[in-house]
Amino acid sequence: MKKIPVIIDCDPGHDDAVMIMLAFGSGLFDVKAITTSAGNQTQSKTLKNALKIVTLIGAKVDVYKGCEKPLFRNLIIADHVHGEMGMDGPILPEPNKISETFSRRSDR
Repeated sequence: MKKIPVIIDCDPGHDDAVMIMLAFGSGLFDVKAITTSAGNQTQSKTLKNALKIVTLIGAKVDVYKGCEKPLFRNLIIADHVHGEMGMDGPILPEPNKISETFSRRSDR
């Protein structure tokens, strides 16, 4: 069966952590990249959470930092739900990779 190519855009708290693990574990998707945004927590925390999840499951995928806040409103985080770090509770490994950076390709 041919895998469906996807880019996952998320704000990793507990819910998105499960979604990322299911996306890789299902065998249905060819995950091309993960992008993170602020939401459940601040951008720096959701980015670190995505990198921790990728490290935990051993996924070979690039993770990119997205927007610091919504485009048309102030940032409202859900630390009352997801905790101070956005995924409080489980003990996850420290990331074994850093985020990628966007760059304009001059060969296009």
